[in-house]
Amino acid sequence: MLAARVPLVRRLAGPRAVQALSQQWAQGVACRSFAAPAKIAVLQDQQIPKADAVGILEGKGFEVSWSLDAPSDAWALVTVTTPVTEEVLAKHPNCKLVAVSFTGFNHVDLDACKKRGIAVVNVPAYSTDSVAELSVGLALAVYREIPGGERTIRAGGWAHSVGGVEICDKVVGVVGLGDIGIRTAELFRAFRPKELLGWSRREKPAFEAAPISGKRTSMEEIFDRADIVSIHVALNAETTGIVSKQLMERLRPEAVLVNVARGPVIDQTAMCELLSQRRFRAGLDVFEKEPIPADDPILKVPADQVVLTPHVAYKTVEALRRRMAITADNLRGYADGKPRNVVLAAS
Repeated sequence: MLAARVPLVRRLAGPRAVQALSQQWAQGVACRSFAAPAKIAVLQDQQIPKADAVGILEGKGFEVSWSLDAPSDAWALVTVTTPVTEEVLAKHPNCKLVAVSFTGFNHVDLDACKKRGIAVVNVPAYSTDSVAELSVGLALAVYREIPGGERTIRAGGWAHSVGGVEICDKVVGVVGLGDIGIRTAELFRAFRPKELLGWSRREKPAFEAAPISGKRTSMEEIFDRADIVSIHVALNAETTGIVSKQLMERLRPEAVLVNVARGPVIDQTAMCELLSQRRFRAGLDVFEKEPIPADDPILKVPADQVVLTPHVAYKTVEALRRRMAITADNLRGYADGKPRNVVLAAS
């Protein structure tokens, strides 16, 4: 096309005009090519209205394909917890990026991505407040017997028990002092506990400084002394089963164990056994197997010993919209050569 234009330009304006036109034409082609929206394949419902999710992604300049199962020629894949395996990647041969709309990414086959030169990004801090708030909520639900009180009313009764328990003047232990653990400690501080204990592999000055004014200590001391133990460690090879039977046996009958982290960080078999023996009480949002199987021992624990929620700590309207917005920013940043929240760089 350019060659056909050159003779006319040469006759009219000479060699310099030819060179200028060639550069402008080439730049124009490059701009038009760059401006074409990159295609994004969404592999999983984003837990907000579809139109909103598509609008957020399109607002960042992407073409969106809602490819829950279908193959695509997309440049990037978006998932929440749907596994991204070698088989899935084979359906999207042009994929250069997997954007996980979630903090955890252990459901993505990183080896398969690495072999294909595919980068992986995640959303590390979208639900800090949501998770921390449910941690306190579960502690309150157990202490103030909220589910039990409702059951009593629905059964036609009124007086439920001799009374609940206050958080004020209790010892609260926080296991895992990342962003969520720190925020949880801040919220518990508002209840004026007697003491805030915390465990982390690394020093956490924010936990020990005002206004939290916590004491960093061992797991053993936390399980020996705390009235409420709230778990906030990430799930990995080092933390699987970190809350062992031996640790849980240190808890007193009046103690409450809260888990809003991941199910496998606790020895669930031992926990169910100890809960059924009334060795302590618990508020649980996460489980070893999700959804919970009908024959799971946790469902056989007496209802007054445990409060259960179906992995909803992260799931608030605000957090889910924030997660989608951060995912879109991750995609845009990677497309613009300014990657962020990278958990696996493309090789």
